[in-house]
Amino acid sequence: MDNIQDQIRALQTSIRHQRFAIVALGTILAGSALIGAVRPAGDATFDTITCKGWKVVEKDGKVRISAGTNANGTAAVSWLDKDGKVRINASTFADGAATGAAAVALLDKDGKVRINASTSADGDAAVLWLDKDGKERITAATYADGNAKVAWWDKDGKWRINASTYADGTAGVAWFDKDGKTRISAFTDADGDARVAWSDKDEKDRITASTFADGYALVGWIDKDGKPRIAAGTTPDGTVIYPTKDGK
Repeated sequence: MDNIQDQIRALQTSIRHQRFAIVALGTILAGSALIGAVRPAGDATFDTITCKGWKVVEKDGKVRISAGTNANGTAAVSWLDKDGKVRINASTFADGAATGAAAVALLDKDGKVRINASTSADGDAAVLWLDKDGKERITAATYADGNAKVAWWDKDGKWRINASTYADGTAGVAWFDKDGKTRISAFTDADGDARVAWSDKDEKDRITASTFADGYALVGWIDKDGKPRIAAGTTPDGTVIYPTKDGK
């Protein structure tokens, strides 16, 4: 469990990759919905060459619901507010890299995506919440390989909290300060070992508590030079591990 920082950084990379994919999909959603919204209003509209469309129009001629499919099999349904802005959109994709994917997006009155839920053909799924400035704030994702993650970012786009589980039984939670450095982390591995640590601003562990599948337990305080100064624990047979000094 000494490589917890490396595992956290690898998790950051994985989450960021998922973020870009989700935001891109949200952009596609908003674009496809808006294209549908500007089609001519009517009880039904059919383009026999490329696509089919259907709209619900209120008495003043404003389109409120729009649904359509195109020649490549992509389909979408949108709900528009009284000002003609798309507020809810659901889409399925059958073209290019997005083939087999599906998504639902909620947009605010300014046309910005605020909530996006999506699935991919390979079994990945995610829900994303964005603030009014379009910045990602909360993401929850599951992956076809059995991994799952939840992350929260602050208003500056900095990662602050992350929780994850892996198909191999590993799980972890981490809190990051405003500079993006890991300060508190908790981690369990597939062997049954568990560890909680508090780190200083230089990401050096200062207080740790660990339990191990073989019955050992340990709590320690580490000075700024990385030397253990106080430690106490127990062995499987109940023997007390005495304090240490100056790293000895």
